[in-house]
Amino acid sequence: MLIPFKFFGKKTPESIEKKIRYVFKNRALLHTALTHRSAAKSQNESYERLEFLGDAILDLVISDHLYQKHPAKSEGQLTQMRSMLVNAKTLHEVAKSIQLQQNLNVDRSINLDNSPTQQNLLSCALEAIIGAIYLDRGMHYAEKFIRRFIISNKEHEAITSEYNYKGQLLEYCQKHSIDPPEFRTAGVKGPDHARHYTIVVYIDNVLYGTGTGTTKRIAEQQASEEAYKVLFITK
Repeated sequence: MLIPFKFFGKKTPESIEKKIRYVFKNRALLHTALTHRSAAKSQNESYERLEFLGDAILDLVISDHLYQKHPAKSEGQLTQMRSMLVNAKTLHEVAKSIQLQQNLNVDRSINLDNSPTQQNLLSCALEAIIGAIYLDRGMHYAEKFIRRFIISNKEHEAITSEYNYKGQLLEYCQKHSIDPPEFRTAGVKGPDHARHYTIVVYIDNVLYGTGTGTTKRIAEQQASEEAYKVLFITK
């Protein structure tokens, strides 16, 4: 039995099944996966619980794939690649590629044209879809979805692109409701045409990294990399 939902997107929820190449046996799961809490009558009718499940499944599938495919990579390298494959930016890009924004059920007061809002909502909804597929037919189909839309499209980019440690620190703080990383200039040496900067980064008032470079950007990236390794690799 389908649960009635008000829908504010441009298309019905079922239209996305063609995009993701998957037909739900239980369409109520699909409706829930596409429903933001602003449009839900109760918490159980929003995508938040499915997002929680989908997030865990995504981490497991990506981790297993990277472990099996890259036996020569270190723990730190695998962690870095996984972070790039499961971060909000990547999931947002995948969600837009299947036009998920046209199917999302949100209150009219939510501005989906706002980039940060759209990125957050679409990335969460994509994880909810993964959770919904898992509950609908099991891990095989959830993994198939992840491989088709995330791994096959984004793995090469994760391997070859420069890693944005500063961005990852910011995402970590947002996820854990911590104030953004604070970068402080600890020292500047050299003449105007050959400056050398030392930058330190604090998270929640704790020093996590120090970086040096000929520009503040380079020094901040180096400090962010050191902090990243403390947070994610040495634990």
